Amino acid sequence: MGTLNLALADGGPGTGNGVIGGAMAVVLGLIATALGRQALARSRRSGQSVGV
Repeated sequence: MGTLNLALADGGPGTGNGVIGGAMAVVLGLIATALGRQALARSRRSGQSVGV
């Protein structure tokens, strides 16, 4: 969604179109994806269920 917002925004930062928010959403989404993949790989490697 952040990428779509950046693609459709008119103007630059500070124009009220959410350009900075869209960029932050892209960055945070990429970080969350990387951390999720790492956690999933770690849980599969250990062979243990989480929360049991």
